Amino acid sequence: MEAEPGTVTWFAIQEGPSSFAIFDTFNDEAGRNAHLNGKVAAALMAKASELLAKPPAIHKIDILTDKLPR
Repeated sequence: MEAEPGTVTWFAIQEGPSSFAIFDTFNDEAGRNAHLNGKVAAALMAKASELLAKPPAIHKIDILTDKLPR
């Protein structure tokens, strides 16, 4: 995250026995775009066919509210 200051948080989650996801949050759209076009995303996409059963699906969502520790 140090290389991408616009990325506030990220979580690796397991949705099922063989279904996984990464959930990231950003300060703004510029942070999201920097992440999606950055080195980490490029490295993952370059290895996607080796690491994943199918191509990753990227869903852009908006957080309406949150409850986070302060």
